[in-house]
Amino acid sequence: MSRYERGETKPNAEAMARLAKALDTTVDYLMSGTAEDIVQDAGLDKELISRFKQVQELPAEEKKTVLSFLDAFIAKGKIQTLLQPK
Repeated sequence: MSRYERGETKPNAEAMARLAKALDTTVDYLMSGTAEDIVQDAGLDKELISRFKQVQELPAEEKKTVLSFLDAFIAKGKIQTLLQPK
């Protein structure tokens, strides 16, 4: 670890994957910067990301229900857009 921190060596792909797992993060996060940077660069809403992480921890059936609600709201928005006069 200290050799990585001092810039004396760089971890290979396998070591990066192990580091990411040990730190409970992603390889992308380790290479790209802070989570806030990644969220901003991707144009994502931090509040939504936080909620999605919570949904990910739900039991499968509850997760399925949440996804059904999301699908319904997305479909509703698309339909409303199509029905708006041009």
